[in-house]
Amino acid sequence: MVVPRTVALILASFCALGSLRIGAADRPAEPVGVESQGQSEARSDRQKLVGTYRLVSTERGTAGGSWTETPNFNSIGYITYSESGYMGVHIMPKNRARFAGNQPTPEEAQKALQGYAAYYGPFVVNEKEKFVIHKRAGQINPGGPPEVKRFYEFSGNRLILTPEPANGGKATATNRIVWERLPNVLLSAEARRFPGFRKLLYTDRYIEKGGVMTMHGERNDTRAGSVIIYTPTGHMMVHLMNQNGRTRYAGATPTPDEALAAFRSYGGYFGTFTVHENEQPPFVVHHQEGTLNPGRESDAKRFYQLTGPVLRLGGPPTTTNGETAGGHLYWELLSPDSR
Repeated sequence: MVVPRTVALILASFCALGSLRIGAADRPAEPVGVESQGQSEARSDRQKLVGTYRLVSTERGTAGGSWTETPNFNSIGYITYSESGYMGVHIMPKNRARFAGNQPTPEEAQKALQGYAAYYGPFVVNEKEKFVIHKRAGQINPGGPPEVKRFYEFSGNRLILTPEPANGGKATATNRIVWERLPNVLLSAEARRFPGFRKLLYTDRYIEKGGVMTMHGERNDTRAGSVIIYTPTGHMMVHLMNQNGRTRYAGATPTPDEALAAFRSYGGYFGTFTVHENEQPPFVVHHQEGTLNPGRESDAKRFYQLTGPVLRLGGPPTTTNGETAGGHLYWELLSPDSR
């Protein structure tokens, strides 16, 4: 499949990896203290749920009610819940095989999707029955259920989420996911403008030649509604999803061709971020810990401009035959009213 020039530039702008060397002084500050247990108990479950968590393990249950860590567990991921009522998650197996070329074969795409979970959308908490509903506005699996139910419980700084079994309630569950809450970090005044969930409004592109702008525009909303997330813990994640043309799998798991189509219509990565507001032009660096494209984690530099609720991001431009081409992505901060 040939990727159109416009789409290629969008992908390059957000998914191409930079080669910056980031020193320790540039990384997020050391975590500050977390709230006391007494403070936590005084808050509602929904308030306690709000935050960012790292994946610790998955566990298997027995009929006797005991739980043990899944053997050979080897995944990384984050889940975040915002005060505004949105959530996002990425879970990725470690040590996935890199693609032989720049673009995956159908078989390589099929392997890349195995064990990779990613979705985002609003969430609703039922405090009486102790479960949370994730309303998946977007997800890597084009035919996955639009809502999923997770029973929750807190244990110190850990959040345990138990997927609802196909038959029966929580008591019949045989697997659960353990997350550990991450503390907030010290962010600069400028960096504190970033946290929140933002939806993609549109992208544009430009071309310069000889220092003169020869084209600026070509608005594209192919992936409008995708989200980028920054958190007070110094973490970020992005979900870039095509709005149209995604086809559900014929079976429970994708064929190689179905996997390739899903891979091409959904992009994303996760990690930490640092803001370099004193540079000209200012930029933010996404320190990728995981990405849908296996083995390509790196530091991604994005020039930014903040105008009210809209964050404009653009990757380093490319120059070919004397023409410099680049693109921007426009992300609008989400509010509770937009759920």
